[in-house]
Amino acid sequence: MTTATAGPAGPDRPDSVPTWPHGPGSASGGPVRPDVDPGGELRFTPTYLVTATLAADAAARREPHRAAHLAHMRALLVDGVALVVGARADLRASVLVLRAADAPAARAHLEQDPYWRHGVWTAIDVVDFLAATAPTPGRS
Repeated sequence: MTTATAGPAGPDRPDSVPTWPHGPGSASGGPVRPDVDPGGELRFTPTYLVTATLAADAAARREPHRAAHLAHMRALLVDGVALVVGARADLRASVLVLRAADAPAARAHLEQDPYWRHGVWTAIDVVDFLAATAPTPGRS
């Protein structure tokens, strides 16, 4: 996404508005909508990118709760709430892409997790994310 501003001033102007780059998907040559794939092969879904920070002693703290945590993650995936779950390679945080009605609902999914309830995660950060996914046969 870029920021466009009318007139000589740059993106620091208060009347700057976000626009999406022009592209072949726009018949009028106008901005391409971020939720539409001109080729029709991708689905853009409003989702939430969630980062759950792991405690400094998470390796020891998580062990008694790991099976229940993995069961919760599996349920989110099977139910279609989670598109992706995992951890950063440096094990400083868990990272998820979730479907939810809003950011508080996305956060609530993690607040139910044993890692949050038992202090394995110390913070949960939720941000809007526009996920591009391939169509799944048999799913609408």
